[in-house]
Amino acid sequence: MTKPVLSVVVPVYNVAEYLKDCLDSLKAQSLEAIEVVVVDDGSTDGSRELARDLISDDPRFRLVETSHGGLGRARNIGVAACGDTEYLAFADSDDLVTPDAYLKMVSLLESSGSDFVTGNVQRLTGTELTQAWQYEQIKTTRTSVHITEDLSLLTDRVAWNKVFRRSFWDERQLSFPEGMLYEDSPAMIPAHFMAKSVDVLHEHVYVWRVRAGSISQRLTDHQGVADRIAGCRHVSEFLAHAEDGRWAKFKPVYDRSVLVDDLFDWLKTIPMNNEAFRAAFLDEMGSLIESFAPGTLSGLPEDLRLRWTLVQERKMEELLEVLSPVRE
Repeated sequence: MTKPVLSVVVPVYNVAEYLKDCLDSLKAQSLEAIEVVVVDDGSTDGSRELARDLISDDPRFRLVETSHGGLGRARNIGVAACGDTEYLAFADSDDLVTPDAYLKMVSLLESSGSDFVTGNVQRLTGTELTQAWQYEQIKTTRTSVHITEDLSLLTDRVAWNKVFRRSFWDERQLSFPEGMLYEDSPAMIPAHFMAKSVDVLHEHVYVWRVRAGSISQRLTDHQGVADRIAGCRHVSEFLAHAEDGRWAKFKPVYDRSVLVDDLFDWLKTIPMNNEAFRAAFLDEMGSLIESFAPGTLSGLPEDLRLRWTLVQERKMEELLEVLSPVRE
C-alpha cells in the first residue's frame, strides 16, 4: 500500500442510514494515498458494526471505538489516532466528499505552501443539490490569501471542507471543544487568523446533507443555542486577546456577523418556543451582546438592530410584538 499523505477523520454516531454513502465517497477519491480513521462515538443503532463491515475490504480504513462523548471529542480522538501524514481532513459521516476533492486540495497546498485550503460546498436536501449560501462568494480559485484581507471568509466556519497541513495543526495546538454542540467555529475561525496563508478552491469539494434532527437543525433546543452562543463568545474573546490583541480590530466585524448569520435563526424561533427557552435566550444572548464593543449594533439594518436591542434590554414582550409575525 502506498504511504498515505492525507489522514481523514470521520466521527460516527447513529448514522447507519447514511454511512455507506459517506464511506463510499471516500473510497472513490482520486487521491488514493489516504488513510481514513473512522471513530465510532458509542453508536447504538448498528453504525459501529456497519462501519466495520464497510471498511473490511480496504486497508486504508480503520475503526477506532470509544464511548459516547460528542463530535468534538470523537474528532480529537481521531486526530490522535492518525498516522504520520503531511495533511489532515475531516468528514462528517452523513455527508459526501466529491471524487476529486482531496486530490485538488492537496495539489493546491503542494504548490502554494499555505497552511490549509478551503473549498466550495453544496447542500443536499432530500435529493436536491443547491449552493451553500456561506460559500456563494467563492467565484475563483485563489492561493495564499488571508482572512484579514478577505473578511468574507468569516462565514467559512466548518471543518469538513478543508485540508490542513498537519504541521500547522500541531504547531498551533488546534483541537475541537468537547462536551458542546457547534464545535466547528471555535476552532476554524481562530485557524483562519493563525494561518500565514490559506488557499480557496472555487470547485465544490463537499456535499453537506441537511436532515431533520441534525445538529444544525436544533433551533428549538436550549442546549443548542446555549452552545452556539458559547462558541461565538469563544471566538469573540479570541479576537480580543490573542496575539497581544493584534486581531482585536476585527472583533466588531465578527460580532456583527454573529448577529446577522449565526444566531439570527434562533432569534426567529422565539415566538414558537416556550417561556423557559425565551428567558434563557434573553439572558445568555443579552450577556453576549453586552460584551460587544459599543456601536456594534449600529452597523446592522434598522429592523435587525431593533430586534437585537430588545434582546440586549431583555424586553421579551416588545420583542414578541416585533417577531410575530417575523418581518423578513
